[in-house]
This record gives sequence, C-alpha cells and structure tokens, in this order.
Amino acid sequence: MQEMKFKVAHVKCGGCATTIREGLTTIQGVSQIAVDVSSGEVEVQGDALVRDVLIAKLITLGYPPASC
Repeated sequence: MQEMKFKVAHVKCGGCATTIREGLTTIQGVSQIAVDVSSGEVEVQGDALVRDVLIAKLITLGYPPASC
C-alpha cells in the first residue's frame, strides 16, 4: 500500500472535499482518500499509485497542487 499527500488550492468546503474524493476514486489503484478542508491537504492511499496521474486529475477537478 502506498500513500501520497498533496496540498491543494481552492478547497473551501465539504462539497470541495466530496468532489476531490469522487474524482480520485475513478483512478485505478486508489483505495482511500482523506481531504482536510482547513489545510487543503489531500491524502491518497492505494496500490501502484502514479503521482503524475493524481496531480493531473486534481488539476482537472479544479484543485491544483499548491506544492508537489
């Protein structure tokens, strides 16, 4: 099991967190996602995670990483 963390921009509410969770669950290998609205931190767990794929999806969803 791998774990990756991202600090993302534009997370303002629980709806944002839901959008991120629903979007990232469509990626193969992702098993768990935690979003901290107050810090903008997204934690992804799963098997065979590809950082660039996760970042691309976050950007598509409108939540670009503040730092990678």
